[in-house]
Amino acid sequence: MEGFRIRYYRPEDRSGVRQICADTGFLGDPIDPLFEDRELFADFLTAPYTDAEPECCLVLETYEGRLLGYIMGSRSSWKHKGYLLWRFPGWFVRAVVRYFFQYGAESREYLHWLLFRGKRETPPAPSHGVHFHINLLPEVRGLKVGKALFDTFLDRMGELGEKCVFGQVVVKDDRRTERMFARYGFRMAARTKVSKFQKKRSEPVYLCTLVQERDRTPPPRAPRLLLSLHDFHPGSREQIEKQMEFCLSRCPGRASILVIPEYHHGVRVEDCARSLKFLGQCHDQGHDLAVHGFYHDRKGLTAESWWWTQFYTQNEAEFYSLPQDEADRRISDAQAIWKRQGWKANGFVAPGWLYSPTLEKRLGESGFCYTCTLRDLVHLPQGKRERAWAGTYSLRSPWRRVLARLWHPIWKERWGFEPVVRLSLHPRDLEVPFVRKQLGVFLEELAGRGYSTHSYADHVQS
Repeated sequence: MEGFRIRYYRPEDRSGVRQICADTGFLGDPIDPLFEDRELFADFLTAPYTDAEPECCLVLETYEGRLLGYIMGSRSSWKHKGYLLWRFPGWFVRAVVRYFFQYGAESREYLHWLLFRGKRETPPAPSHGVHFHINLLPEVRGLKVGKALFDTFLDRMGELGEKCVFGQVVVKDDRRTERMFARYGFRMAARTKVSKFQKKRSEPVYLCTLVQERDRTPPPRAPRLLLSLHDFHPGSREQIEKQMEFCLSRCPGRASILVIPEYHHGVRVEDCARSLKFLGQCHDQGHDLAVHGFYHDRKGLTAESWWWTQFYTQNEAEFYSLPQDEADRRISDAQAIWKRQGWKANGFVAPGWLYSPTLEKRLGESGFCYTCTLRDLVHLPQGKRERAWAGTYSLRSPWRRVLARLWHPIWKERWGFEPVVRLSLHPRDLEVPFVRKQLGVFLEELAGRGYSTHSYADHVQS
């Protein structure tokens, strides 16, 4: 894998994926001699994956960021078919108009085959399982990175509990033979001769259904509680200390402490000796010290969305719509603090879990191992998203406390029995009696069911 990297698909990869699709659509060569509308071709073959199920897409790239290939999967047939039904009318109208007024003879023949012969020349496929679509540029075909991309995808499907994976690929004598796919553990379940290439190729070409039925589920591991203590700053140090004692005495392990370098433009963490002493002890004990924004407020920034910046976070969503250059500066300044103190900056968590999508790429390039949203733990730099909805409280007003009292039992029933449970606390949470009671009972229940407490860093690195 020297010089190459496999990671999860990001929205900014969409144009590159579509270009690879069009550049390899004619038996590994550009699709243009067969069908001139590259955008429509790429739409039909890639958009149902990238737009409907992006979490099942992987890309292969150089370390400089140039895309060389991709593999995409569809775990949900209703999502895939639903997307096709939604987009098909627009595609159909576009194709009909261009059929009569723009396309050349080759493109019209391709559409004619697609509409009237394509279904008959498509071999049957399994009624269940994950359907995959893969393409590689010529420079990496036959290299080990292609197999590594395939294996990474299959392992990911195994993590998700999928045991059947299938795809439909074009096969001819000198390319993509049965023996080649057998190396990947696939068997050929069906094969149909395809006529759409007969004017361009003298040798017969077939469309084959390849199936792999194999349990790649990783061995089970002990259930985990991912505990994060938010908003550490000099003013919350004592509260965080008490939270750690309260939680870890009931469900032992290590936690993530989310540190704000300069809370609300006030006293800096580096200027508080007691804070540095406490954090240094935590670091030496193996706890994870994550960067939690820089100021944790929006001082000097425009209001932007009233809902997210004023109502939802009360002007604390620091990285929501923050200009990229300013976000880079604040992240770099925080990393400099961690470096001076000898701490490892494994993770970055934006205040309110709100940030622009492009920030994840920047964090991965900066050496961070993870970030979070309210519902996902994001493994960086690969971009893998692990669904784990954070159990958290919002206690700023009486009506929020009423909702919090009702929400915890709902969250506990849905997420409190998963193999990975995620709990996020804020400094004043345990000062509210019903919260303290709920959490005490819940943590003791988790310990009784075999859970141990882990930091985000422990989890993503193991």
